[in-house]
Amino acid sequence: MSILVQANSTYAQIEQNIRELTASASEASLSTAYIQQRVNTFYNSDFPYAIKVDQMRSVYTFYTQPYIDRYPIDVNNIQGVRSPLYVDGIGGFFYKDRDEFYRMFPRWPTLFNQFGATSATGGIFGITNANPGSVTTTLPHGLTTGNTIYITNVVGMTQVNNNSFLITVTGVNTFTIGVDTTAYSAYVSGGTYYLTPVVFNITLPGPFLSKEVVIGGTDINGNPISIADDGNGNLQILEANPVDSVPVEGSLYPIGTFIGGINVGGYPIPGMYNKNTLNPGLNIVTNVGTVNYVSGAVLFTNPLPLQAGTTLTIRVAQYQTGRPYSMLFWNNELTIRPIPKYIHKVEIETYLTPVQFLKTTDSPILNQWVQYLSYGTSIEILRLRQDMEGVNNLMEGFKRQEALALERQGVEEINQRNRTIFSGSVPSCDGNQWFRNWY
Repeated sequence: MSILVQANSTYAQIEQNIRELTASASEASLSTAYIQQRVNTFYNSDFPYAIKVDQMRSVYTFYTQPYIDRYPIDVNNIQGVRSPLYVDGIGGFFYKDRDEFYRMFPRWPTLFNQFGATSATGGIFGITNANPGSVTTTLPHGLTTGNTIYITNVVGMTQVNNNSFLITVTGVNTFTIGVDTTAYSAYVSGGTYYLTPVVFNITLPGPFLSKEVVIGGTDINGNPISIADDGNGNLQILEANPVDSVPVEGSLYPIGTFIGGINVGGYPIPGMYNKNTLNPGLNIVTNVGTVNYVSGAVLFTNPLPLQAGTTLTIRVAQYQTGRPYSMLFWNNELTIRPIPKYIHKVEIETYLTPVQFLKTTDSPILNQWVQYLSYGTSIEILRLRQDMEGVNNLMEGFKRQEALALERQGVEEINQRNRTIFSGSVPSCDGNQWFRNWY
């Protein structure tokens, strides 16, 4: 008595099935490398979105960091995020609606007014015209004796003392002054030269929320100052993309205007930025400073000084820390509240995307999927060949295998009712009298 050949549930069997289903027995008609690529594409991209079974369910676990409330997830591998939510093993509340979430945890902004005198370089670097051919400083400039100083577009310069010096210009309205290896630009307005860019170093009472820092004001030309944080501790001014851009509303600068190395002439046309692939990347930004959400330290550079008599405004959303018990899933991020001060273990249910095949001896999660993957991949190959007759010939087998794959989940749930606010999902002890779950 001979032993029968056993069923094969490996990738090798899927490849053999595809050659038979597409009538492509030779390497010349259908290469092995192409089959491998198409199988992995179907298994990783098409299959998990068509089939949802318990074998693909998992618990996504992460650990909070002190004062961090946003945790990005890779939605290419994790999909179908859903309750229940547990924090340190204690049940919590899971939201997918921003309106509900922020109704429970509102983001109340606090307004702080900061004048130009708080800037590290003095706000106004008062280099005032002494005569048509020269300018001299009238306010402390921060330079010390012994610095190597160089100036462009200038005939000569005489350092008087630590607080003033004389510069002879050659009929220009702007020039560059350098101290050692650091270069600064100067800007003229109303006969007064200003050092640009201006550095502001401010400390606010923290902590406050990320992605909620907004800085505004008016520069010496009357144009608005608009700076915001990116949620990762960077303060940014959006730059204009030379092709995909629109002017700043109310801006007097044309697109592509640079002041102090910062493009102030326009903003890019908004695009969907993908955190996983880091594209399309149309949102070109320039980092102009940093913010520490915990200590409240705000350090940034503005292209021009503030307009005389105006105020720099900074809006932040302050908060108090606590043990998290609520979470929002939005824009590929998990946002938790209250914001933690310590490390907490967070668990949430997800559906996982199957890992691609790496070896010919690999098997899918369930052996039965070999048939479904074979039919599905074969149909996609024939579709790319524009062989619609072949696609129609395989469709009956594909639908049958799909029904078999979904039938397993139907068996799993056949005696489990849907959970509602009135009852749980577990039936009564005799399995028949469902009404007993109502009390």
